[in-house]
Amino acid sequence: MFLALREIRHQRGRFALIVAVIALIAYLAFFLASLATGLAHSYRSAIDDWDATSVALTDDSNESVTASRLSKDQVEVATTDNDAEPLVVSGVVLKAADSSQSGRAKVSAFAFGIDRFGFLAPEKVGGGITEGRSIEHPDSEIVVDDTVAREGWQVGDKLQLNSNSHTWTIVGFTHDQTFQATPVIFVDEKALAKEPPTDAPVAVNAVVSRIGWSPSQARDLGKAELTTLSSDDFVKTLAGYDAQVLTFGLMIGALVIIASFALGIFVYVLTLQKRAALGILKARGVPTSYLVRSGAIQTLLLALVGLAVGLALTLLTGTVLPDKVPFQFTWWLYGITTAVFALFSVIGGLLSVKVISGIDPVEAIS
Repeated sequence: MFLALREIRHQRGRFALIVAVIALIAYLAFFLASLATGLAHSYRSAIDDWDATSVALTDDSNESVTASRLSKDQVEVATTDNDAEPLVVSGVVLKAADSSQSGRAKVSAFAFGIDRFGFLAPEKVGGGITEGRSIEHPDSEIVVDDTVAREGWQVGDKLQLNSNSHTWTIVGFTHDQTFQATPVIFVDEKALAKEPPTDAPVAVNAVVSRIGWSPSQARDLGKAELTTLSSDDFVKTLAGYDAQVLTFGLMIGALVIIASFALGIFVYVLTLQKRAALGILKARGVPTSYLVRSGAIQTLLLALVGLAVGLALTLLTGTVLPDKVPFQFTWWLYGITTAVFALFSVIGGLLSVKVISGIDPVEAIS
């Protein structure tokens, strides 16, 4: 430890450059991790807030909620349990109901048709209603995610969905209710069926259960041509979700491994440059194990300092990014990235072991 710190103090410029390189690569890794987590969260946040165990879809839907359309009989079979509720999922576009509402941009969203007294009601999921109130007049009122407020929408605004001329009024906002990176609006299921956004009739797309179905109920669902998925498996069926998570994961992993071995190469080159100094130490009786241990500690210190600087830059960046960027601080992922980075850095630093152990004191001094 003493030898590692002493060398760093005497060659500050050289080691500062190494730390700068590691910090920049770590910054990129942490930044990508935050983007990956934020984007994944925006895909699934509404589903996570259901606090549900299972979701039932039709067999013919190929596990796609938008392709699933349950008949009344199928809904009845799946909702035999009181802890299961039907859900309508419909892609919509919000637009101002009249020209007097200037400054309200069109917004793409997913309409969730729900039982306004059930566990999927907006006041019962996530953080509940953050502004305004819940739906009291289902034929004309909706609750929307507060991301639409960035486009100028406010509580009390009147809007239309797609080509339907029916007017809806925003009576409340929720927070962090997004589905496939798109804001969610909550509409009474029966009202949505009565006033569908398009000419196509609205149908129940899924049945959500908080406690799941018993084996006998699962058999009944199978006979009704329904398939059940856990909430996590249901998230994985969302278009692009798995590919996105895997892509970011591979990018972050590659960055960590490349940066770790780059640090190992730097240490290896430095070791070659100080063969004479190491030879003198060995001639004075300093054991090889001590020199190797000192090199490993030095590598670990450089990695940790670089990681700390990279993390600080990531946190600073997160505070200045606009709200539209799906950026989320995830400390457990930062911890895993740091641990893996430190581990591979030490492994990379061991490349210099052969050089140290092969130094002949007499040859090195001469």
